[in-house]
Amino acid sequence: MANTLRKSKPDQVRDISTSKRIEISYPLVDDEGNALGPPSGDWTEIVALLKRAYPTINALEMSAPFVIIRMAKLPPTPWPFTIGGLPLRFTETEHGGHLNAGILGRGTHELNSINLRRGDVLSDHVFQQALAVMQTRDVKVFQIFCFDNYWSIVIPDGTDLRRVPRGLAGQSCCYKYESEMVNLEPAAFRAKVSRGIAFDDSDYATGSDALLRPGIMVTSSPWIASENGEPREIYKQTTSGILVVDDQGQPFVTVATHGFQTDGLIFHPNPISGSIIGKIVRSLPGTDISLAKLNTGLRYYNQTFGIEANPEGVEIIDLSPGYPPHLRRYDILNMNNPYMGYSEGTVIGVGLKLDTEGEINYIRHTWTVFENGSGPLDGSCGSPILDQQGSVIGLFRVKIRGDEGCLAVSASELRRFGYEICNGERRF
Repeated sequence: MANTLRKSKPDQVRDISTSKRIEISYPLVDDEGNALGPPSGDWTEIVALLKRAYPTINALEMSAPFVIIRMAKLPPTPWPFTIGGLPLRFTETEHGGHLNAGILGRGTHELNSINLRRGDVLSDHVFQQALAVMQTRDVKVFQIFCFDNYWSIVIPDGTDLRRVPRGLAGQSCCYKYESEMVNLEPAAFRAKVSRGIAFDDSDYATGSDALLRPGIMVTSSPWIASENGEPREIYKQTTSGILVVDDQGQPFVTVATHGFQTDGLIFHPNPISGSIIGKIVRSLPGTDISLAKLNTGLRYYNQTFGIEANPEGVEIIDLSPGYPPHLRRYDILNMNNPYMGYSEGTVIGVGLKLDTEGEINYIRHTWTVFENGSGPLDGSCGSPILDQQGSVIGLFRVKIRGDEGCLAVSASELRRFGYEICNGERRF
């Protein structure tokens, strides 16, 4: 989209009310993935622009990773998703809307030879050094994420904040205790789609030459549960992932481990109207990623479903390493699944979560937010999340409680276990 600031007032209103991304004459994000203010820190022009579309705006605040718009009354959705590259957050509250970073540590500044605010690049090596600092203080780390300007670190309950660093590699360190840990949104595990929500339960496996692809509905074997005292057959619903190969060239399709029963059977679109299309043959510890073999004769194509703006869909070309220069904060992402359709998102942080199964290894994750703050809806688990080049940055794992975003397990975890992307189409 052309620079909205330079358009006529009617065109500005139309752009803001109908566009996902508001483009202005200067970026609010630099090349290193750091949030910037407008030139000279003057927000007057941006506030005036937004007020033309949303007259009830009371205040505007930049609190990385968001530009927060405070309003007397929220406008109807959809809302624009970004302005100048930064995600927007609309709120009716006077003080809310910020990402919950935690409490600032009271110890010393460490890793002073690295400055992530002055051009040094975030990498696996930096994360390992950060973890080593915590280990020297005998403090267990449950998760550590690097956001814009700060680290967010989860530590054991009761840890004295004077024992942990105030800063690491030029960024402040904020802490949460394990009991406060932002956990899985129960809706991610829901065994049925909420009433009133339209979703794509088409059967793409029918026909003599069926072609499956990322983003189809997959479900578990059913079981009987009680609802209002009555027995009911239910099942878990998730989304198919990407086509990968092992070092022998054998193809597999990724799925979300928690979305299936111990029998490993995969139904499409569901056990009621569909059929078994494959079975899980391996689960990757701590990642919530499982590898499935499809039934003999089925084809799988590593290309997403098309949308109006791109009828051919996106060809999936690679597994993203998940660090700069391949992935930066505020990079635009997309996800396409049967429950929420096509949706754009952005990266707000990258980090590590302790493997809850063995509590030995750390699993790479990406912290993302998606447009309108309402999704992903139930069933999105397992969906591939792509960058604008068609590389997989991660597989959707969980929605954070409230409106704090979503976690995706990094696609690089597949590479760690010996899997690579399979380009194009394969027949099983």
